[in-house]
Amino acid sequence: MPAVSVFVAARNEENNLEACLQALAKQNYEGLWEVLIADDHSTDATATIAKHFCLANPRFKYYKVPDATGETKGKALALAILAKEACGDLFLICDADMQMPNGWISAMVNAMQTHEVHMVNGTTTTLGTNWFTAIQAIDWLAPQATFAWLSRFGIAYTAMGNNMGITRKAYEATGGYFKIPFSLTEDFELFKQASQLGYSLIHLYHRNVLGISAPQKTISGWLEQHVRWMIGFSQLPLKQRFIFYLQLIFYPIWIFCLVMAFKIPALFLSSVFFLKLLYEIGLVVWLRLWKVLPFLVIYEVAWWPAYLWCWIRFSFSRTILWKGRTWEKS
Repeated sequence: MPAVSVFVAARNEENNLEACLQALAKQNYEGLWEVLIADDHSTDATATIAKHFCLANPRFKYYKVPDATGETKGKALALAILAKEACGDLFLICDADMQMPNGWISAMVNAMQTHEVHMVNGTTTTLGTNWFTAIQAIDWLAPQATFAWLSRFGIAYTAMGNNMGITRKAYEATGGYFKIPFSLTEDFELFKQASQLGYSLIHLYHRNVLGISAPQKTISGWLEQHVRWMIGFSQLPLKQRFIFYLQLIFYPIWIFCLVMAFKIPALFLSSVFFLKLLYEIGLVVWLRLWKVLPFLVIYEVAWWPAYLWCWIRFSFSRTILWKGRTWEKS
């Protein structure tokens, strides 16, 4: 059983960090494992919480991220520092606003060994307790299920930096975050560099790797999160972006057919809509996220205008807002 180092990069996470670390402390992995926490210039009580937790839990170690002096910065710099200090043969990365199930480390390690891969994604969602958090939960789950199916056929889209793993061998082969090009989507950049070297990824869609993320608190925050993700999306090959474009034009075509009274196309597109809805019901039921079910129709209504806005915002803006920082879009 390989030694595992879990990386937690935290910036202004005083409301979430304690729960994240408590969940990690309950891991049942039988091999050697450690948790390394990087405080990325937090201006709240993040550092205090992390230090106190480390004092009470010897497996946990705290590191302060230094000021950036080169191209590596932000979360990429935090992870680069942790990788340099890590003792494990396998690196697992978990965001500071995540809560992982007790068997998360074991399941991630087992998947990598079973499928003989060097990268793995877990499953991420939010707790859907109201309409806004529920549509965020569905928005996480829908693409991940697709990623999981495609990864079984050797087609991988991206790594997900809040719930992922990579072997030390693959990480070091890329040169690590100190060497690879800086990106706001540092998870995708690492995945891209490792994939180009022949290292493969498996995406898991299962409760035993289901991490619960703190939802975005505002609609603007949720949209900005997606605008940042589109940096990585824009670098995908056209054949992988095609599915997204197909979904984006689905509703305009549907409305056009209804307005023009094209009965057969409208009936066909309606059938596609209900099949898509049935598929999403299956995704939610599989993970037993019952509270999300009543909000599926709301998600279908909200999805199209939200993603259209994000695409326009990404296409015409020069800056990205994230974690209290303004970044220039390269």
